[in-house]
Amino acid sequence: MSEPMIVSVGPPQAFRHQVARAAEVDQESVVWVPSVTAAEELIETGEEIVDILVLSPEIKEADAIGIADFVGRSSPATAVLLVRERPPDNGLLPAAMRAGIRDVVDLSQGTPELREALSHVAAWSRNLRATRLDDRNATGTRGVVVSVFSSKGGTGKTFLACNLAVAIAQKTKQDTALLDLDIDMGDVFSYWGEEASRPVQDIIALRDKSNRDEVLNTATKFHDHLWGFAALPDPTAQSIPGEAVGKILRSIRNVFPFTVVDAAAEYSDLALATFDSSDVICLITGLDIVGIKHMSAALETLHAIGVPRERFRIVLNRADSKVGLAPADVERLMQLKVDALIPSSRLVPASLNKGRPVYLESPRSDVTKSIGAFTEKLIADFPQDTIVATGKRHPFARG
Repeated sequence: MSEPMIVSVGPPQAFRHQVARAAEVDQESVVWVPSVTAAEELIETGEEIVDILVLSPEIKEADAIGIADFVGRSSPATAVLLVRERPPDNGLLPAAMRAGIRDVVDLSQGTPELREALSHVAAWSRNLRATRLDDRNATGTRGVVVSVFSSKGGTGKTFLACNLAVAIAQKTKQDTALLDLDIDMGDVFSYWGEEASRPVQDIIALRDKSNRDEVLNTATKFHDHLWGFAALPDPTAQSIPGEAVGKILRSIRNVFPFTVVDAAAEYSDLALATFDSSDVICLITGLDIVGIKHMSAALETLHAIGVPRERFRIVLNRADSKVGLAPADVERLMQLKVDALIPSSRLVPASLNKGRPVYLESPRSDVTKSIGAFTEKLIADFPQDTIVATGKRHPFARG
């Protein structure tokens, strides 16, 4: 395996040597450029494939965020690593994450922290390049991945993932996977009256599975054409490494025409890797100002890491609530189109208590009708050249 292409950005030039020592490579193997402008020019020429940009402590925060935004648009598989001489301010970390910076390293903790960060982002960059190469070289074996995300609790993220998955399975009559990646306290199985029992290691092991029987051996069948994957909820469990998520999703989507992911609720490597592998990302919120702020931040973050705008779908849950804010206000304030309006209903908690998604429990309800209409929109919007694992035309394809 070849060494990653590392570029040290910013003064002093001696910082290059520190980066080389941390990466455990010869200093000649690390390229040095004096500024973020020079780094942008290096990437723009395309003469070298840059895997990692390491921004020295002399790089100002605004410049770091600026080049991260540039990289997200121009070279999404290039990892940006920001180095500081002291612990970063509380406001820097979320701003850096939204800009697409992969990690912020505190040099006061010594070289080992920089070494670990370099190793981590190198693996992320290598995996992302391999994923995108796999996608370009796919020969009809790639299913569709739809992820559901909200960084604010209580918006209905798991509710939407579960009901959307069963709607897809019912409407397409194609095998569909429902993957719970909210490792700490995932609730997907509760919507089916089940309890996840597998350790997180079983989910991680999916990355090494290559055939249908091996993958299904880790799944629980929920309904016709629908299988669930989840780890036993454990707040103390170590999260799935981001570099493993792409492999897990590739294993599942090579077996299932459709995969719906209940994504992690924070901007972890796990969540970001999920977004990288998703064809559609459903952002869900309720009609409250805090939820709208979280959705706005999610849009900015996903754009910053290079996710195309056309992958986003905006879902307003409990959209008929009389709270002084209407869906039209959200569209006007955020300058976006809402793709689905799901009404409030006591049927939702009632169906959860019965262990049966409302889409199945109350098929004539307004909630079910809204989810069904949204699913049909997804069906109509998928690319014509999307192919299922069986080699047939994808049911989402038009024409």
